[in-house]
Amino acid sequence: MISKMTKRITKRPTGRAIKHTIGRTGFCAVTALFFFLVISFTVDLPAGAAKPRGQWGVLAAGIPNNIGNTFTGDPASARTITWESSIGTGEVIIGNDHYPSTVSSVGSWYFHRVDVSGLQAGQTYSYVAGSPGFYSPVYNFKTEDFTAGDFTIIHVTDPQIGSGSNAADAAVWKRVIESAVNLCPQAAFAVNTGDIVENAREANIPFYFDYSQDTIAQLPFIYTMGNNDSALWYNRYFYTPANGSGGFLYSFDYGNTHFVSIDSNIKLTAAQLGWLENDLGTTAQKWKVAMTHEGDYGRSGRNTALTKLFDKYNVDLVLMGHNHFYARSRPINAAGMDKAGGTVWSIPNTAGTKFNAKAGKSYLARDEQPNLPMFSTVKFSSANIELNSYTVDKNGAAVLFDTYSFR
Repeated sequence: MISKMTKRITKRPTGRAIKHTIGRTGFCAVTALFFFLVISFTVDLPAGAAKPRGQWGVLAAGIPNNIGNTFTGDPASARTITWESSIGTGEVIIGNDHYPSTVSSVGSWYFHRVDVSGLQAGQTYSYVAGSPGFYSPVYNFKTEDFTAGDFTIIHVTDPQIGSGSNAADAAVWKRVIESAVNLCPQAAFAVNTGDIVENAREANIPFYFDYSQDTIAQLPFIYTMGNNDSALWYNRYFYTPANGSGGFLYSFDYGNTHFVSIDSNIKLTAAQLGWLENDLGTTAQKWKVAMTHEGDYGRSGRNTALTKLFDKYNVDLVLMGHNHFYARSRPINAAGMDKAGGTVWSIPNTAGTKFNAKAGKSYLARDEQPNLPMFSTVKFSSANIELNSYTVDKNGAAVLFDTYSFR
């Protein structure tokens, strides 16, 4: 039962907090201190303990492993929560509402998915996931706020756990994503443009989740598949909207921006290119952003059917990965030539330990290898897009490396 209603200022809770909060929020992110002003209903949730650090990187029986938080529907009213467990039944609890999971299995492990709908825009919700006696800690997420205006996202790529030692790679990944969230706690969501693990090693996936579980369970993550990921297991862990034309092709709107994800591991068919052309040509959003793993204007410099569509329909920004160096192009056309109002292509180096040499391409305004893991933030306003990219040192300090505003 809902026992009381209070008005309060509260720091964003994590981990083993045991209160359920539904709040209409307003926030200002000018520092790493982030507070929600909420009108809250307080309901006890059956919170479990966090996974012990000694079990990070392996699947633990009973408790929910690899908890993910994304949106596969309307970001303002729906959320998808997923996890892996040795238990074949499960649920997500939000307040007094219980949402049973749909389940698939591989061997003795079960993959749970809960699609929660009917949520209120601009609200903060708390939830637990799992099964009776084996629930997660309480985690929190916020639905899209139509009244917020500007919004910011985090872009990371290529943690590629297993390219070195699993634990060392995962520790760097943890440091990068925590640094990003500390710098930008108001982020609407994070984009990961692929290569979660090295050589499609599914056994390495728990390292990715465990070392950043508090973040991944609370901040929505949007994924584009990399060449080191595998279609055989990808959609068991990284759920995406299913509105595209096959494969991992999909799109969604957030705020004033249209996002489209493109699978660079395949050659798009005529039907898929037709879907993409219609998608880009019919959106009414102010900004258009493409997300892909290996982009044509990272290292390669290719004029393709894809770049021609980006040029024709004025795609503003392409978020990429794959190349493991820092890159930002000038605004360019399909042929890689300077164009006023052209497309900007961006790679935030890597969120892991593997660094490659820079490209030496003339279409890149920044083409560098600082030999430090990195992330970017992208702010979308009514006037422009602001791209800020940061290196992360061994102490987790984020240092501004590049800043660029365009349009």
